[in-house]
Amino acid sequence: MKIITKGYMNSKVQPFPEWDLEVQDAIHEAMNLIAGKHGFRTHFEIWRNCELIITIGHNLHTTSIEIRPPQMAFIRRRANWYNSYAYFCNGAFWANRDRTKAILI
Repeated sequence: MKIITKGYMNSKVQPFPEWDLEVQDAIHEAMNLIAGKHGFRTHFEIWRNCELIITIGHNLHTTSIEIRPPQMAFIRRRANWYNSYAYFCNGAFWANRDRTKAILI
């Protein structure tokens, strides 16, 4: 899975040791979950060739970890997609629309 790291509100991304400890733990846990995975599955759909997008904020509340499908997948499946991404919360990835656990594939 491709990993994209960006700063909160387009700010410059600081080096890893300067991040908050809660942020470091969350990112480390998310990275362990996606090792060897390339997408996610919910009850209704399967998304492959996804990207892990990490937005680094000032603390855990302004940091987001999401698995998003590539942009071309949205264009091809515009009429029948339901969950457009999965977000990391409480040690698992969750589908954004129906709030069920996303199964990493």
